[in-house]
Amino acid sequence: MPDAIVLAGLSGSGKSSVARAVAERLGRPLVDLDAEIERSEGAHPSVLIRERGETAFRALESAAVRRACTVQRAVIACGGGAVIDPLNRWALWDAGAVLWLDAPDEVLLARLARHEEQRPMLDGDAARRMAELRASREPYYRAADRRIDASAPLETVVESVVRAARDGRPTWRRLYDAEVRRDHPMGPAKARIVLGRDLDDGVFDDVLASASTGIPVVVTDRRPAGLLPDLMAALPAERRLSISAGERHKRLRAVERLLEAASAMGAERSDAWIAVGGGTTTDLVGAAAALYLRGVPFVALPTTWLAMADAAIGGKVGVDLSAAKNAAGAFWPPVAIAADVAALRTLPRARRLDGMAESLKSGLIGDPALWQLVATRGRPALRGDEAARYAIIDRSIQLKLGVVDRDPFERGERRTLNLGHTIGHALEVESGYRLRHGQAVVLGLRAVAAIARGRGAEPGLAEEIDSVLADLGYALQRSFDADAVRRALGSDKKRHRGRQRWVLPMAVGRVIEADDVSDAELAAALRLIALDPRKAAAA
Repeated sequence: MPDAIVLAGLSGSGKSSVARAVAERLGRPLVDLDAEIERSEGAHPSVLIRERGETAFRALESAAVRRACTVQRAVIACGGGAVIDPLNRWALWDAGAVLWLDAPDEVLLARLARHEEQRPMLDGDAARRMAELRASREPYYRAADRRIDASAPLETVVESVVRAARDGRPTWRRLYDAEVRRDHPMGPAKARIVLGRDLDDGVFDDVLASASTGIPVVVTDRRPAGLLPDLMAALPAERRLSISAGERHKRLRAVERLLEAASAMGAERSDAWIAVGGGTTTDLVGAAAALYLRGVPFVALPTTWLAMADAAIGGKVGVDLSAAKNAAGAFWPPVAIAADVAALRTLPRARRLDGMAESLKSGLIGDPALWQLVATRGRPALRGDEAARYAIIDRSIQLKLGVVDRDPFERGERRTLNLGHTIGHALEVESGYRLRHGQAVVLGLRAVAAIARGRGAEPGLAEEIDSVLADLGYALQRSFDADAVRRALGSDKKRHRGRQRWVLPMAVGRVIEADDVSDAELAAALRLIALDPRKAAAA
């Protein structure tokens, strides 16, 4: 039997009743999170949500989760939304076997109608709200170890839970399993995204089974291929290609080599291309997949923080030109993504910093809770705090998925994801792509924060950004040729009708677009990030 038995599911699935019966049958302590919160706060969770707001309630819930996970061999009944928070999910999945109690919406609604407490999450059209809650929470419930039919009589459900718990729990943990809309006229309408820790062969087999009907073309960055033998052993070996990763290798000639190799191997249109590596690898392989036979299924297995949190999400694939980054490419969303945070254990700190830059950018764009998580637990996450590492990446992914879902082809809101990237990309070009992407984004972020400060940004924002960046260990200045940076800006793909588009941070969680940044504003911003301001001023 596992240390704990964790029951999750929507309101009305019977978590409290089943947990009580299971605890009595097995002689285990019962922890009902909603009941514990009501006992400590003197009010039912539905009242707390109405009176204090959902954010305040979720903080109480997270504290209750932490306490529950210290109770040995407990049967834990989770509130319906407790699993949304990635830190809660990590703790609960670490505590023991996680079982999803599920029943049709009409069954859940009928049960809730018999309760006195009105659920604020179901205010208004209850059936519509229940369907929305299911859609938003299923990615977390589907990551449970087992799904239990909760529409059966109580005794039957209890027996199913006890039997499932006796199977124990795997050493690996799947923490997020979603089907998201794949916006492209070619290929499937849905894509699958799986996140977890120490994922086993069966998870990868399951993900790949629906993505490729033939023999996949597996393209790996040489570094993870050598450092992640378990992952490589889980992938088909018939068609393996190896590449050198990094921006200096992300060029059209590398795409051509992949296309010729795949053609020589007889790869067909139904054979997926699988990219194993970091952001430059997923960009490059995705571009090749978009071109081969006018488009073949693309699967991303990101192995770096940057690729997991940003590059593998959203379907923009491409390569660099000599004067402009990512200037040749396509929108070609993957049909599946499987990310294992265990892969980050092999990364040096500099590569983790690379990815952290994208996460803190995401927090500034639209998730203050993510920004706070980076500020408070970013350093431990860089060192070895895997719970914080996973939570930061999870929230980064959710932010980007939401933006991409609303603007799949970058006609509006999606441009906000370029925060820090305009000057950042120019600095990469100026360096001959020797400057790491994350460090470039950080410098670009400092520059636009300075511009935003002169345009009414929240007082102290630029200083707060600098404090977090310095605490994480980023360099706040760099030597560069400002004239070359300006030339690179002139080739930026985000220019429109000759005007440069800028994304400016105005507050944590709020950015604006501008296309009227003056030469004087740009010059001052470049001086701020220049290690030798006199050189930048002269240029």
